[in-house]
Amino acid sequence: MLNDGQYLIRFAIASSSVLVRAGLAAGLAECGFEMTHTAATFAELREAAFADADIAIVDVADEGDAEIDVYAADGPRFVLLAGETDTRIGEWLIDGCAVLPRTASAATIAGAARALLAGLVATPASYAAEALRFERVGEKVGEKVGEKKAAGVLTRREREVLVAMSNGLGNREIGGALGISAHTAKFHVAQIIAKLDAQSRAHAVAKALRAGLVDA
Repeated sequence: MLNDGQYLIRFAIASSSVLVRAGLAAGLAECGFEMTHTAATFAELREAAFADADIAIVDVADEGDAEIDVYAADGPRFVLLAGETDTRIGEWLIDGCAVLPRTASAATIAGAARALLAGLVATPASYAAEALRFERVGEKVGEKVGEKKAAGVLTRREREVLVAMSNGLGNREIGGALGISAHTAKFHVAQIIAKLDAQSRAHAVAKALRAGLVDA
């Protein structure tokens, strides 16, 4: 659909708060967006196949430990509203989601959505700094992790990459299997090697096998 010569961005919302859903729907409509669906949970939004939205806005703080699957190749791009202490922020940013505070305005969310559709990732500087700090060192400052504790340090995506590594897949093959870019796969591999204090891919897999992180 066109709006004054511009493509009308279609969005869907998942939040347990009726007020949040209504507020975002009204605010984004003023920014020239068109709402396709609202839901109380991410699972409901996914069940509706995201209603052919270009952008899915999800209040992840409402979801607890529920799985937020942002890897569907043909799905929408994601704007995730999260608390600043959420340890999943780094992983979501690496996987190409925009991550904003729950208090973000409709105008800020609209800007993040436009950035996503242009191939960029939007997040506050504080979120980016924390994500880089966490992902770079592979652990929270002050924590030291051995092989047998690594399972609690590796993110879900890193564990998936580790399994693929143990099956002998290269970065491009891992990316194809998991629906991520080869560059992102390479980043995850580097993180796994660092977190397991390994010297190479083979060394990381060997240590993971000894620690029971993957099956022989």
